[in-house]
Amino acid sequence: MEPVNWQGGAVVIGCRENTAEFLQSLLRHDCPVAGIVTISADVAARNHVPTWADLQTEFGATIPVHVSNSYKLADPADQSILQHCQADVGFCIGWQRLLPQWFLDLHRNGVFGMHACANRLPNGRGRSPINWSVIEGATSLYAHIFRYNDQPDAGDLLGAPLIPVELHDDIQTLQQKARVVFNHAVISRWQELVSGTIELQPLNSSGEPERFYPKRTADDGAIDWTWNAARIVDWVRAQTRPYPGAFTTLDGSRYTIWRCGTTGLRCQEPAGTVTELFRDGTCFVATGDQTCVHLLDHDLPLAASGVQAEEPAESNRSTLSLGMRLGT
Repeated sequence: MEPVNWQGGAVVIGCRENTAEFLQSLLRHDCPVAGIVTISADVAARNHVPTWADLQTEFGATIPVHVSNSYKLADPADQSILQHCQADVGFCIGWQRLLPQWFLDLHRNGVFGMHACANRLPNGRGRSPINWSVIEGATSLYAHIFRYNDQPDAGDLLGAPLIPVELHDDIQTLQQKARVVFNHAVISRWQELVSGTIELQPLNSSGEPERFYPKRTADDGAIDWTWNAARIVDWVRAQTRPYPGAFTTLDGSRYTIWRCGTTGLRCQEPAGTVTELFRDGTCFVATGDQTCVHLLDHDLPLAASGVQAEEPAESNRSTLSLGMRLGT
């Protein structure tokens, strides 16, 4: 592939649905995009990227697109192809890897992105910050918009507006809120960003202690029913779609819990016990604070039309019934 010759304007790097939405917003507001850097479906699958978007197909007819064979831009071909890029500014959205210094240097005024978490950075650097913040019971998020450097979540700060976390919010709605906040900040200050006249402040000016969130994987989502109901609800909404989801086990099989809510109802059964079954396919489960959570969206083998399964369960599956214990 021949080297690109992207001049001026913005380069957008990302590979997810929020990347596509950000690009659509820039185009609606006549913000010039010089090029897009993304990855293929195969690379996305190998790296377990949620909500991958085919930016080549969607935007390639009007905007040049470079499709990297490496999620870390570690393929020597990337630097060879992109080395002559001279963009005014870059934006990273929907790209969950550090950006190498050579890529940052291609943008005259730097590359900007967002890191949203419950506390002011550097308290909350690292992986899956919104997921971790919801797990910890956050009621708001700081949407840190900053210029990248070669350290994770450590560049100079454009701003950190607050995103409220409502009771109905989950990881998907909060990521959508974050995208809206980022879009507004970029578009409202577009001329400053492309001209290099934007004023930034050091990221560590908050005085917060440094703390790193660790990486999360699909296997980290096991529910402990001895937790209190509020903690279980936060655990579930922090990992729901588009992520793999929180999960429980029943007779050795694993089942995903996508959405649940507190009931405020007391119960005396041991934690993890199914205390009620409903014909709409939902159920109550006892928790460690002697209340119940209402499982509203799940794939446990409970017949949606009633308590009894319409067909015999497979030999290695049990149909959920009253008194069963989850997590066993």
